[in-house]
Amino acid sequence: MDFRLTDKQIEHRKECYKVCEELEKRKPKSWVGFESPFDSEEGWAYHLLCAKEFAKRGWLALSWPKEYGGTGDMMDKVLFAEARGYYDLPGADIFGVAMLAPTLLAAGSEEIKKEFLPKIASAELMFCELWSEPNFGSDLAGLQSSAVRKGDEFIVNGQKTWSTGAHYADWAFGVYKSDPNAKKHHNLTFMLCDMKSPGITVKGIPYMNGSHVYNEVYLDDVHIPAKYIVGQENEGWAVVNVLAGFERSNVDMVYGLVRGFEELVHYCNENKRGGQTLSKDPLIRNRIADAACQLEAVRTLAYRVADQQNRNEMGLMDAAAVKVFASELMEKYSHLACDVIGPYGQVKHSKFAKMNGGPEYSYQGCFVPIVSMGTNEIQRNIIAWYGLGLPRIR
Repeated sequence: MDFRLTDKQIEHRKECYKVCEELEKRKPKSWVGFESPFDSEEGWAYHLLCAKEFAKRGWLALSWPKEYGGTGDMMDKVLFAEARGYYDLPGADIFGVAMLAPTLLAAGSEEIKKEFLPKIASAELMFCELWSEPNFGSDLAGLQSSAVRKGDEFIVNGQKTWSTGAHYADWAFGVYKSDPNAKKHHNLTFMLCDMKSPGITVKGIPYMNGSHVYNEVYLDDVHIPAKYIVGQENEGWAVVNVLAGFERSNVDMVYGLVRGFEELVHYCNENKRGGQTLSKDPLIRNRIADAACQLEAVRTLAYRVADQQNRNEMGLMDAAAVKVFASELMEKYSHLACDVIGPYGQVKHSKFAKMNGGPEYSYQGCFVPIVSMGTNEIQRNIIAWYGLGLPRIR
């Protein structure tokens, strides 16, 4: 691909950075880390504020077809995500904007597109994901939550877990077993669900640091109209694979790392240990330089995936590659930052916290991207099977 930006893209990039820089000034003092929108009322309010600012500029519908209110192309979307990631801003619902909208465009009925796409683009509705279950996360196709058809609706029963932001979401997309007698991968149905539906109970799962991001969601005789099926009945696994590609290919994480490394380099240039700045320590220099090379590689890979999406050529292995590379680099950055900062890297929300407490937050949460969206072991299998054509081991 040609990595040079057009004049129009350069202007769009400048505008995205300018708007995001202004929004950063309105960040709550308690804000630290990309999961902050879900951790407090203050954080959620800031997320909605940013979402409305982006929506009025049409940025939540970048790369959509024009008939659904879309503007720009996939590179414009990447440049927007780059600016948001750099300034660590919320506002583009990771479930509604980043994952569900492109899935609806690929597999949704015209009725569903017309009902939900305008509300996603205007930041009117926020979504969550009802996928994993207590015993079925990595092996999602084995899930047990049932959806029994009764005329023009389904009666859903079961339990979902690790549902990010379910305590704030307006709607959810989920997958349920709709034919207990059919073969695996041909017995699931993908549906949208109003989170205010009777029978839905949300219970928080606190992190070890006290944050409330994840939830258990219990579904007891929840009625979901059949018109909210995405794709075909009993063929939800195909929709899951479409959505998973969009879930794993975002570049927000990549540019959050760009900003993190810039702040770490600045810290090393401004702080001393043993009478000299940290930046002159050869061990620190080598570790940061090594990580910086990997950061440039994953940034290039993210641009390549965006170019493939523009040409409708992105495969499962391409999204998997970005997910593995970026999540493991985040873990590497978290460990490196805490090593360099030392004891100060163990605090946040304190006058002693360095870099706004980001390294401590990142260290405690860096395992999440490695496990979520399909563990990195699963991603490597996808790369092996679909990308390299290697045989499966039975």
